[in-house]
Amino acid sequence: MLINKENITNYIPQRAPFVMIDELVTADESGFSSTFKIESDNLFLNDSVLSESALVENIAQTCAAGFGYVNSLKEDSEPQLGFIGAVTRLSVLDSTKLNASLSTKVEILNTFDSIHLIQGTVYDNDRELITCQMKIVLA
Repeated sequence: MLINKENITNYIPQRAPFVMIDELVTADESGFSSTFKIESDNLFLNDSVLSESALVENIAQTCAAGFGYVNSLKEDSEPQLGFIGAVTRLSVLDSTKLNASLSTKVEILNTFDSIHLIQGTVYDNDRELITCQMKIVLA
């Protein structure tokens, strides 16, 4: 684990109650992975089911933490704010519920200057829940 739950907000701009990532597990120039446990105070729960938008946000926050961590390893680096430029190829395959432990994998497909095309997938154990591509622009 690279970043724990207590320090995750040092790497992402979101604050409670909108934090959708607990730990950054891996991060390098090719991609990132994270974990997230769905707790009862999550704003995106409806009848104990987590919304699809929360899963998309989980992918985005995995990117924020990953890019933030990789950038922090460079000398004289300053924090970069990222923006979602587009979400495409969104496929919702299944839903998940309260108390599930999610794992998210992000692969960096392409980079042009400060624009990154990523493929993100969220899993509940081995069950794929959602996958999409995002264009992330770092400012």
